[in-house]
Amino acid sequence: YQYEDLLKNAGCDPIFMGDDISAVAKNRPALSQARAALKSGDTFIVPAIDRAFRSTIEGISFLDGLHKDDITFESIYQQIDTRTPEGRKWYIDMVNMAEYERAIISRRTKEKMAAAKRKGIHCGRPRKLCEVATKRAYRQWMKGDKSIGEIASIAKVSVPTLRRSFKYWNMV
Repeated sequence: YQYEDLLKNAGCDPIFMGDDISAVAKNRPALSQARAALKSGDTFIVPAIDRAFRSTIEGISFLDGLHKDDITFESIYQQIDTRTPEGRKWYIDMVNMAEYERAIISRRTKEKMAAAKRKGIHCGRPRKLCEVATKRAYRQWMKGDKSIGEIASIAKVSVPTLRRSFKYWNMV
């Protein structure tokens, strides 16, 4: 991990990482654990402001809570001292810019996915059932001697996945 190495080199211990969490997730256990572990006189260190906060409001509220508890904030990349008015201004600007960039990236991603979909290109994870397997399952279901749950079990997929596959391949 590039960010974990940065934090280790900065002398951080313990290190709380949340790389497996979505950029827009409301619940981020690593951030909550890190905040709970901080005590007066500690320094909360992040590799970059945009890696820590999801919105401007969240970033400002978090910083206010740190300062109220006499905890210093430090960003390795930005090197902003949030204890000064100038540092707080730059911090807020950076948190605001991070929120804006995330929104722009999200919009572009959605636009590209919509364009790909219009061209018939599948976005996302590969389908669990190919057309042949779906037709086989559909024929079994149409015979009526097995429930959709039994057929899904045989196909090793969930019932909702089987139904989506039927719909995708225009069988229902």
